Amino acid sequence: MRVIQGINNVDSILKMYKAVISGSEFKVRGADIRNVHNLAVVLNPALPIITDFAPRKMNLAYAKREWLWYLGADPKDDSICQHATAWAKLKQEDGTFYSNYGQYLFGEQHLGKPTQFEYIIRTLRDDIHSRRASMTLLKQEHLFADNTDVVCTYAINFFVEGKHLNMTVMMRSNDVIWGFTNDAFCFWQLYLFVYQILLTHVPDLQMGSYTHLANSMHVYDRHYMMIYEILANPYCKPHVVPMPTAREALGLVLNRGEGDVDAGPYTRWLKTFD
Repeated sequence: MRVIQGINNVDSILKMYKAVISGSEFKVRGADIRNVHNLAVVLNPALPIITDFAPRKMNLAYAKREWLWYLGADPKDDSICQHATAWAKLKQEDGTFYSNYGQYLFGEQHLGKPTQFEYIIRTLRDDIHSRRASMTLLKQEHLFADNTDVVCTYAINFFVEGKHLNMTVMMRSNDVIWGFTNDAFCFWQLYLFVYQILLTHVPDLQMGSYTHLANSMHVYDRHYMMIYEILANPYCKPHVVPMPTAREALGLVLNRGEGDVDAGPYTRWLKTFD
C-alpha cells in the first residue's frame, strides 16, 4: 500500500495527483485510465479539504447540495439530478439511488437498532478507545452484473488514539477529479459532525487524521491535461468554512438536513449556494 501525506492538505492532494498521473495505464469499460492500486492519502480535518484548483473549477455549491442530499437520507430523492445530470444514469428501476450514502449513515435501521451515525456516537461515548466504531456502505445486494451504481465506499471507521479522533474511509474505487473531490468534502463534513458531538462528552478530544484509502485511485484520460495544468500551477483558492456546533450537527442529522437556518454560521453557510 502506498501512503501519501504532505505538509498540508493541498500538498497531500497534489502529491496524490502526481502519483496517479504517473500510474499504470490501461482500459476500463472502453476508457483509458491511469491507476494506482491501494493508495491512501492522509488529510488534516482541522484544515479545509476543498480542492479548488483553477483548472478543476470545483463547484462548492454542488458539494454542499450533495452533503445535504446525504443528510436527507432518502434513497429515492432524485432532486440531486437537477444539479448533476450523471445521477440520472444511476437510478435503479424502483427509483432508488444506491450511492446516496445518507441512507446508510443516517437512515433508519431495522429491529429498533440505532442508525449507524448514532451507533458511532454511542460507541465512542461509552468506550472512547473502542475499535468497533465502524459504518458499512457497500452491500451484497449492490453486487449484480448490470448494476450501474455499485457503491464505491466499503466502510468508514472512527477510532481515538491517545486524545485524537481519526477517521479512515475505505473505498474500492475513486476517480481523483470528480469522485475524490466531492467524496472527501462530504466525508470531511461527517468527521466534523462526529467530532463536535463527541467533544460534548469528551472535552479534551482533539482532531487527528482523515485517511482516504482506495483500492483503485485513478484518473480518466479526459482529465490527464487537467492534472498536468494543476501540477504546473498548484495555487488553490482558500475558503473560510465554519465549524458546525454540536447543536447544528445534531439538528441537521435528526431533522434530515432541515436544521433551523438560524442555528448558526455553519448551517447558514451550508445552505448558501451563491
